[in-house]
Amino acid sequence: MNKKIWILLLSCAMLLLAACGTSTEAPAEQPSEVSSQPTEASSEPVVAEDGQNPVMNFVGKYNAGDSIEALVEAEGANGARITVTYAGSPWFQNRTVMSGAFDAETLTVDFSNGTLTEYTYNSQGGAEETVSYTDGKGRAVFHPEDNTLTIIEEYPSGELETVYSWGAAANMYSVTDPDHYTGVTAMDKFKVETEVGFAVRTAYLDENWYAMADMIRYPIAINGTELADADAFLDYMKDKTVHESDRQAMMDEDCLDMFVNGQGICMGSGQVWLNDPNYMTDAEPQLQIIAISGIVDR
Repeated sequence: MNKKIWILLLSCAMLLLAACGTSTEAPAEQPSEVSSQPTEASSEPVVAEDGQNPVMNFVGKYNAGDSIEALVEAEGANGARITVTYAGSPWFQNRTVMSGAFDAETLTVDFSNGTLTEYTYNSQGGAEETVSYTDGKGRAVFHPEDNTLTIIEEYPSGELETVYSWGAAANMYSVTDPDHYTGVTAMDKFKVETEVGFAVRTAYLDENWYAMADMIRYPIAINGTELADADAFLDYMKDKTVHESDRQAMMDEDCLDMFVNGQGICMGSGQVWLNDPNYMTDAEPQLQIIAISGIVDR
């Protein structure tokens, strides 16, 4: 009897142990780890193996001439932003901004959001902006073999293809460098070039000595002759003309980013020099002619 009870108790204990083992056992299927790689259905952009936007291999400035520049920048994981600037003068420029995904296999960026904005600057340094379009279409193709960039813009009249070479444009006329003349005058760069510069150039080429007489700081020496005032200047110039080589030099002067040093602002190849007597004073800036050359007898 005792033997039967012992066997029964032993059987119950074994059943209890088995049940406890089952409740603490790990589930047969563990949840899989979340992959850090995008799946086929993922909307995450595919990046280079090193995690870097592949456009980084091409960022920088490219040029298609002295005043046309394309700036390439990386956007996000595989996007490119290209800004093309044409700045032919310090008071006007236009800028086209385009962006799109970079195809690392074809080295191409297709865009349909090209936005052209025109900027017209005034003498106060402000700018009027005019947006010409916002839906420009085209593509940009990088050529690593010769470090060039080709941008093809699609227009109703056909495609316009421009090739840009590596490097910044040699001469980007822009009001973004307002300090060009600050070594000799506090006058605004726009006013120096569009008001004073053009007025002097026009008077010299037209041989308009009456207009020029009011621009001179007297006394002034011309061909070794010192002229005390406007009357003396006009009397001296009545039988004078501009030498042809000097005329050509002044015709070539575009009055943009003119040569400047401690002596003043040089026009042409030295046909006219300008300086500001009010520089470093509280008086209003005033550029005046301090030297004239290229003057000969008729």
